Amino acid sequence: MGVYSQTNIEITCRDNKTAKKVAKVIKDKAKKEEKDKEYGFNWQFSELEVGDEMVYLFKSSGRYQNLEYQCEELWNLIKDIDGVLELNAPFMSEADGMYFSKENDNK
Repeated sequence: MGVYSQTNIEITCRDNKTAKKVAKVIKDKAKKEEKDKEYGFNWQFSELEVGDEMVYLFKSSGRYQNLEYQCEELWNLIKDIDGVLELNAPFMSEADGMYFSKENDNK
C-alpha cells in the first residue's frame, strides 16, 4: 500500500520566453504520450500555469516513490533547455501522525 503524496512544482527560468518554452515542451510530451499510449509515466499535470519566469504545476500520486520518479523524469525532460535554472518540488504526504488527548493520558 502506498502513501498519497502531492507537490506544487515550481520551475524557475531565466525569462518568460524560456518559461513558455518549458510549458510547451511539457504539454507536447503529454499530447504525444496520450496519442501513442506509451504510458511508462503519466505526463498529465494539472494546473499548469506560466508566470513571469516561472512554470507552476500540480502533481499527485498514490505512492510517494512514484511522485519522486515523476519529478525526476520531468527534470530530465527540461534540464537541457537553455534558460532553465531549477525545479523545486516540496512534497506533502499523508501519514499516520500522532494524536494526544488529556482524556487518554494515564498520568
